[in-house]
Amino acid sequence: MKHIFLFAILLFSILLKSQNTELFVPRNMVKAYSTYTRSYNGAPGDKYWQNKPKYDINLDFNPATAILSGKENIIYKNNSPDTLKNIVFTMLGDIYKKNNYNHDWNLNRALTNDGFVIKKFSVASKEWSIDDKNIRRSGTNMYIKLENPLPPDSKISFDIEWQYEFTLNAVIRAGNYGDSTFMIAYYYPKIAVYDDIDGWDKHNYTGFGEFYGEVADYNVHITVPGDFKVWATGELQNPEQVLSPEYLKRWQEAHIPGKTINIIRKDEVAKRDVTLPDKKLTWYYIAKNVPDFAFGTSNRYRWDAKSIVVDTITGRQTFLCTAYAEDRHYYPRVIDLLDTVLTNYSTKIPGVPYIYPSMKIFNGNAGMEFPMMCNDAEDNKWVGNVGLTYHEVGHSYFPFTVMTNERKYAWMDEGWATFFPNFYIKDHLGKNNKFNYFKSRMQRYYQIAGMDIEVPEMVLVDLLRLRAPYRQASYNKSFLAYYYLYDYLGEDRFLKAFRGYIKRWIGKHPIPYDFFYSMNDLSGENLNWYWQNWFFEFGYGDLALSLQNKNTLVIENIGHLALPVRLKITYNDGHSINMAYNLKIWKNANNKLTIPLKDPEDIKKIELGEDWIIDVNKSNNIIEF
Repeated sequence: MKHIFLFAILLFSILLKSQNTELFVPRNMVKAYSTYTRSYNGAPGDKYWQNKPKYDINLDFNPATAILSGKENIIYKNNSPDTLKNIVFTMLGDIYKKNNYNHDWNLNRALTNDGFVIKKFSVASKEWSIDDKNIRRSGTNMYIKLENPLPPDSKISFDIEWQYEFTLNAVIRAGNYGDSTFMIAYYYPKIAVYDDIDGWDKHNYTGFGEFYGEVADYNVHITVPGDFKVWATGELQNPEQVLSPEYLKRWQEAHIPGKTINIIRKDEVAKRDVTLPDKKLTWYYIAKNVPDFAFGTSNRYRWDAKSIVVDTITGRQTFLCTAYAEDRHYYPRVIDLLDTVLTNYSTKIPGVPYIYPSMKIFNGNAGMEFPMMCNDAEDNKWVGNVGLTYHEVGHSYFPFTVMTNERKYAWMDEGWATFFPNFYIKDHLGKNNKFNYFKSRMQRYYQIAGMDIEVPEMVLVDLLRLRAPYRQASYNKSFLAYYYLYDYLGEDRFLKAFRGYIKRWIGKHPIPYDFFYSMNDLSGENLNWYWQNWFFEFGYGDLALSLQNKNTLVIENIGHLALPVRLKITYNDGHSINMAYNLKIWKNANNKLTIPLKDPEDIKKIELGEDWIIDVNKSNNIIEF
């Protein structure tokens, strides 16, 4: 009996593995399963690992010249099983460097600069010449060949001094907005991710593919002129050393849950007494277990703040801030909107409590996410501000809680940040506002659906050099794929699986197969047919009606995309019946369904589809008798 039992377990594991490997898996990813860093049930493997850097950064920013001077010490821990002969740095700000032509944006060449100007570079306390043959810069990467390779379970330190100029109007996701307002990001030499899939991440930052950062700890001192304020990733450690007593008191009151505190009011923006009277002040922030660090600074901004409870079980709180120009119409409402957004996200969909101690929205001139921060413009309609806030804060979950690689698979984060707002925006609209978020996303999807420039989501971001196919795969089609899966599984089963996937991968780097296999495992259903159809294959939404004979209705899936089917049959006497089929009906249907018709002589009209089911050609969706 014991042998039979062991054989049964072995057979079950083999069957489970074969079930979950029906999808094509690239060679560089197969290795992760054989070395047990990943598992076929979608959870991190027994031997999963991640390296970890720690950054101590001292910055001096001069708004008059827009030059940032920096010194950093990095301690890098090699937790991998590999001996590292090289270290790769991402130098994201080099996207503006002269003669760097690797862009996805129409970059005005007048906005280019010298990129990172390295003043000093030391490895393990030994200073290297900037022109050392073992240092090479290319695109937005810097490659370091180590004199002494770094073995597993050991550390290495780097000390770097540099300068970076934030050219006026160079504002891809961050930058110099003029009028003493700056969103400072992509500003420091940062060690790239080294993972179990590709080794070093060597993807150049070209404008589209955004984040892939290693979880790290940051201690950051930011020195600015005395009248400037700083809002940053993480938690402010020295408020009493930068804020004058009255404003310090307000900052402290804002940490008590219950109400919004206007720390800097509209009539106080120009006052010099908000901060202490020193010519320069240093703001000290700490952030732990985040993949990046950014900050905004201005001497012209209002400041609202409040604290909320994000985890009702533990009582854990998050400190919220909004910083915005004094003439903004909608921004005074954004602090309470941010409260609602994070509360919804923490308790409903996705329903995983926000993990960080703070969240700030800085009113720059973009729509861009950073850990514990957003850089958001003001839209001229309230619904636009609502959508932008939900979207950018949604990135707090992907890629800043679940640290996906959006430089390869942007749909793993942008799709979710587009999916979440669908459940909430209607709650923020007035009675006369007819805006329909879902329909707006459908209209964007329709623009290139089924055309030759539309590609499957599994195509890497680096291969999507045009904006339209990048947006389609990363935002539009992935949003729809998630929504139809949500509809198919039902909210309870979907959320059980989805929340399980999030909790498995908090602070870790899942690949697409970790998502696919987790959803299979936690939903209790092999969904590989769905992943294959929506993520690996070409296809678009287009269903059509026809009659095979008077007694048989044919539904043809012209676009080859698995979609739910809704039929309405209206009879001559005025009554009608509705028929519904979930999208699994296409799993083995060869793109055609036949449905027998009862009493066809009594039928007046048959209609296919509903307004939430994509269909690029609705002219073939009605048959009238």
